[in-house]
Amino acid sequence: MSTSTDQSAQRLCWIYPDRGTVRQRAAEADAIWTTYTKIAADCGLRMSIHKSEALAAEMPAEGEPRVFLDGERITPEDTILVTSLWSLPHQVNEVCNQLFAYSIVEQAGFYLPIHPRMSYITTDKLATMLYLKDSPVRRVPTVRIGTGRDAISRHYEPALANLEYPLLVKPAYWGMGIGVCLVRNEHELRGVIGLAGGADTALVVQPYLGEGVEDWRVYVIDGVPHTVLRRIPQGASLTANLVNGGRLEYPPVPDELKGALEYVARQLDMPYFAADFLWDGRQFWLSEVEPDGACGYAPTEEVAAIQRPVIEDRFRAYIAAHARWIAERNGGGAA
Repeated sequence: MSTSTDQSAQRLCWIYPDRGTVRQRAAEADAIWTTYTKIAADCGLRMSIHKSEALAAEMPAEGEPRVFLDGERITPEDTILVTSLWSLPHQVNEVCNQLFAYSIVEQAGFYLPIHPRMSYITTDKLATMLYLKDSPVRRVPTVRIGTGRDAISRHYEPALANLEYPLLVKPAYWGMGIGVCLVRNEHELRGVIGLAGGADTALVVQPYLGEGVEDWRVYVIDGVPHTVLRRIPQGASLTANLVNGGRLEYPPVPDELKGALEYVARQLDMPYFAADFLWDGRQFWLSEVEPDGACGYAPTEEVAAIQRPVIEDRFRAYIAAHARWIAERNGGGAA
């Protein structure tokens, strides 16, 4: 667990699965958590990171519920809980704990800047497309199929009838470019489905938009586009992540995205999120939304300096939204 030293500050508690390897945890601490904790302290927040099973709650026969985090009581007035659903392959075992813990703290009256319902919708790629079906920017056509033991029956084939090869196949609820595959025919598709079935992992299937497709991430704070991160893939890479050799730029917000960003902001109604769009050289496509879109892994000091205002303004938006929520709950209207 990582915390700042000011014990009197308002708390910002991240609920995050502790399922990574020692190497993964060290990399996350260096690239994200250490920076987040320092910036949170500058904003007057005492930040800490906890597993979902660290939450305990009591509903007595009379009176109000009590919630404890790692044995310490927390209250809706003094604590902001960041409750994004995490479901990467090494975190799947904790999905149930997260789902129910987030529902419990919501019912216990805590302010959650990432509403559980929105987190559940945005975690699954097809659920995101369905929820944002009226986006002014075209959505990537998406088919979601189950795998598992019955996949050998090819029950998924009717759902794929309107897609043409080559196709991009990826896990329905992972992220970070993990598991993205290009398939050129039905035989390759069956092979990928068979592998995914070994872990009962649902897949989404999308058209392949071609080589060199860029990923444009827009950080949105208080409903307004804040910073744009343009990620450019290396060669024929299927993802533009830095870890896969991609390079990054920070351009202005393209005019073509402004209407879609306003629409997504209205639909999500959250103080902070990251919206991802794909650029195929001719047009943008809405790809996905991440309520806890990370801002980290800065390769240079220059990039770190660009990222800092995104993180700081995110935290200040959380503080302001929490204050408004407390005022409204107490009957005092907006703060």
